Amino acid sequence: MRHRVAFRKQGEGRDIYGQPIPAPVTVATVWAHVRPMGSNERVAAAQMQSGQTHVVTVRYQGALAAADGSWWIEHRGRTLAIIGLPENHDERDRWLRFRCAEGSGVGA
Repeated sequence: MRHRVAFRKQGEGRDIYGQPIPAPVTVATVWAHVRPMGSNERVAAAQMQSGQTHVVTVRYQGALAAADGSWWIEHRGRTLAIIGLPENHDERDRWLRFRCAEGSGVGA
């Protein structure tokens, strides 16, 4: 867990007239393990047509367990779109694993 990442989702802000406008919200900033997918994993991902490029693992947090495909992760100026739901490794509430795709246009 040596990478600092921010989990973000689309929220709602207000313009100068008080009208609601879409605005990104940081849900949590945590330490994570970020790794590119291996070649065998990429082949499997290509067969599922998911476009996965990275796997991000973090310590379990209830707020992050609620993440879905509308969320994204910011890491070193890069945007990783979360694909699907997080995997609760071994169902022990210790680790969450996120499959991600880089540069899919979210969070822009």
